[in-house]
Amino acid sequence: MAYRLGIRDIVHLSFILFMLVMAGLLAERYYIQGKREVLEVSPESLGEVESETGWYGIYMKEEKIGYSRTTVARQDTQFICTDHTYLAFKMIGQNKSVNTYTRAVTDSKLRLVSFIFTITGEDTDFGIRGRVDRDVMNLNITVAGESRGERIPLDKPPQLPSTVQLLLASRELKEGDSFSTTVFDPSAMKNIQLEIEVLGRETILYNGAETPVWHLRQKMGGMQVDSYIDDQHRLLEERSEMGYRLVLEDELKARTGNWPEEGTDIQRLVAVVPDRPLPEARNIASIKLELTGVGQDTFSLRGGCQSYEERIIEVVSRLPLPEQLADTLPSVIRDVYTSPGSFVQSEHPRLLALAAEVIDLGAGDMEKIRSIMRWMNENIEKKPTFSIPNTLEVLERKSGDCNEFAVLFCSLARAAGIPTRIAMGLVYVEDAFYYHAWDECWLGDWVSVDPIFGQFPADATHLRFLAGDMDRQVEILPLVGKVGIKVLAYSTGPGEVR
Repeated sequence: MAYRLGIRDIVHLSFILFMLVMAGLLAERYYIQGKREVLEVSPESLGEVESETGWYGIYMKEEKIGYSRTTVARQDTQFICTDHTYLAFKMIGQNKSVNTYTRAVTDSKLRLVSFIFTITGEDTDFGIRGRVDRDVMNLNITVAGESRGERIPLDKPPQLPSTVQLLLASRELKEGDSFSTTVFDPSAMKNIQLEIEVLGRETILYNGAETPVWHLRQKMGGMQVDSYIDDQHRLLEERSEMGYRLVLEDELKARTGNWPEEGTDIQRLVAVVPDRPLPEARNIASIKLELTGVGQDTFSLRGGCQSYEERIIEVVSRLPLPEQLADTLPSVIRDVYTSPGSFVQSEHPRLLALAAEVIDLGAGDMEKIRSIMRWMNENIEKKPTFSIPNTLEVLERKSGDCNEFAVLFCSLARAAGIPTRIAMGLVYVEDAFYYHAWDECWLGDWVSVDPIFGQFPADATHLRFLAGDMDRQVEILPLVGKVGIKVLAYSTGPGEVR
């Protein structure tokens, strides 16, 4: 018997969760280049560093979800920096785990020479190799057994922020010091601004004792992480507004201590419960809500089926009538949303062959969308998945959750010539709003399509915060744990929402 899931089971965090945990916990473990104040040291100041290893327990809202081991070792005139992280928790009642591994080689000033980054688990096998060649970072990316290359221009040789502690240790910290850098995030394959500020001296409770520390605040992609470094330059703890903690521990405690017996269902930890329930959510055709904790200037709260003004968001589920042509979209925007991306591989030969088989390319755009939806419903299994979603891996595994469905639908729709983007935000299921991904197609206006729900148009409980390609999901992190929702009005419309 095929494994089938209920509607609640297919709405969860997956890639958003990955970005939440990995971007938060490993904010200092990617590859950076300095901008204003360059974190750079002389080889002499690092002469005493032969090998250093740190073990950290990883917690989410006080419940353990993993551990991390970081090692920096000197080899002649280079440094070898490795990081291994293991995460284990429950997602909608199912046990999930993932391993990430980073190995980087730097020169004597800790500037990046080459690196390997891998993510492995039952749902994914993703790897990147990179090498710096003067002003270019050459990448080789392996997904679903296939490799491809990318080149990323660099202003100057990058550094590795897993060694930020060493870099900061080479100088005398002062309250008010600030640093600005750019990180290259290999999981999202994009550069993200990182700012570090020294807030001053404090004491924290560490291993049962009051311990004096330097308090540093890091901001990246709208996310804030507070770091606490002792007088021996050890990172004792990191905390974020999302509720995660990274705590320096001995190896035994980091690997084995304090795991919850039943496991942590991390999806529920970040759900948003409104002030009253929404029965028949899949049939809600219009809704009016009051949002708190969301900055309107940062997110895509207006346009398409949504309007927003002074904390009030309204969503109406509808199709444009009559059907309009996709070429009503300005050509510059149309080109962006009919082109392939790092995760949406809409011009790969395997995807193009499938599109020719599934879609009547001479049909109207609405019929093309329905054809894609029918094929995905019949051929892609709905399954909780912990991965970096991309077209090839979904085609290889023929299973996934909202993120995998959104990526594959977007790839097929773009291959059929329909401008399509991925929407990211919240959707209501049973008793709460959960982080979710779906699609929007241009049909004279942006129309919501939820391939995993089989809805065209999607119901009005889909609250879009971002729209674009999958790599933008990191931008949603600042909302986690902050959003509040009050239901003002809604109406159902059987036959309107399909």
